[in-house]
Amino acid sequence: MKKVPLPFTDKGVFFIAISQFGASFSYNFIMVFMPFYILKISALGPKETMIWTGLIIGAPSAMNALTAPLWGRLTSRYRPKLLFELGILWNGILFLVFGFVQNLYLLFLLRVLLGVMGGVSTVGLILMSAVTPEERLHKDISLYQITMTIGQLIAPPIGAYMITLVGYRFSFIIGSFIFFLFFILCHHNVKDIPCQKTVRDSAQKLKKGIIWGWVLGLIGTVHITYLPGILPHILENFQLKEERALSYAGIIMTAYTITAILGNFMINNFIPRTKLRRVILYIGLSAAFLQAIMYFGKGVVSFTLIRMLQTGVIAAVFPMILSVFATGVGGGTLGFLNSARFAGNAIGPLMATSVVAYSNLLTLYLLISSLTLIPLTGFLRATRISPSRMSPSRMSPSRIGPSGEQEECFPVAKDPGLRGKN
Repeated sequence: MKKVPLPFTDKGVFFIAISQFGASFSYNFIMVFMPFYILKISALGPKETMIWTGLIIGAPSAMNALTAPLWGRLTSRYRPKLLFELGILWNGILFLVFGFVQNLYLLFLLRVLLGVMGGVSTVGLILMSAVTPEERLHKDISLYQITMTIGQLIAPPIGAYMITLVGYRFSFIIGSFIFFLFFILCHHNVKDIPCQKTVRDSAQKLKKGIIWGWVLGLIGTVHITYLPGILPHILENFQLKEERALSYAGIIMTAYTITAILGNFMINNFIPRTKLRRVILYIGLSAAFLQAIMYFGKGVVSFTLIRMLQTGVIAAVFPMILSVFATGVGGGTLGFLNSARFAGNAIGPLMATSVVAYSNLLTLYLLISSLTLIPLTGFLRATRISPSRMSPSRMSPSRIGPSGEQEECFPVAKDPGLRGKN
């Protein structure tokens, strides 16, 4: 009987991807009620509580961006699967502790630690890169990102419902249970791989390509994340009052999140790897154009349609950028590229609210559009020669010490086949 081809390389890739769905779901599951939980346990005044609310909510994204490269570098010393499982496990433990915290300062510290553990998503990308054939790597990385986006989409309404049903403590416990569940699934279904090679002295052109790729990934993420903070202002311009504006805001955000998922899937799954750079060019130009003309969406319907098209194309660019480099760089560099996503999550809303506060929507739209074209040009110029030809070969399961001799990977593999590769 003929086997039906799977939309991913093997079951390990699938479970790595859905583990990120679990993480994304849990993060956004608690995010919807976190501000209310902070108000409940705060012993400070309104202004101080407001400041600490921003710090507590924003801390994980900032730490994600800072620690993602570190998690990548650790894969040259410790087995990636072990790191991935430890990261998931500690996320679950921290979620469990959240439900018993009654102090804002302790909650802030725990959220900082949560951000440190969140950088483990880089290790998931490394695991995926090691088992995926180069020609379909962008497709599997797309699946990885799509599962996270789905988690972001469906978690808030479920979290809002659960908080009314079981209260804060049990809601945190539910989030913790999700992490423990995916820890078990990954432990049994994800393949162990050897420590990854520490890549040194990459070609200068490759270094430039990585930097431009990081900036392009950051701006691509800004495209997706900037809108919610200014959406009330936009809907006010459409003469919508608060109650109707709230309803339309939910519809708009859901609509463009769905097109981001569909666009990411469709573009990455039907484009061969040999045409990635050309498609990145078309995506960048289309997203910049749609961003610029968003100002001319003079009603809710036209504005929403333009926004849906914009997110539908730009969502596909980040998996493509990662797949361009993933087979020719070390874990630290892959972590650096992955950190662009976290930085974009933090910068997008701040950029939007700041520009609109001191200028207007047209300035914001043109700024984002212009900032898209600059790294797009730099990235395409720096990657004219493919990374696989400019750099060492696909990440290798070895670690070379200062003396030039091979160093041990921890822990030592029980699988003789894996041990032999070290």
